[in-house]
Amino acid sequence: YPLLQGTFLVITISAVIANFVSEIIYVYLDPRVRYE
Repeated sequence: YPLLQGTFLVITISAVIANFVSEIIYVYLDPRVRYE
């Protein structure tokens, strides 16, 4: 089912982007946070 596959792909990409953006915002708001 191409439609289902495409939807899953979009959701996955959106989740990855959202996670990446939230990490950037978190580090920006709290400069004390550093990657170990």
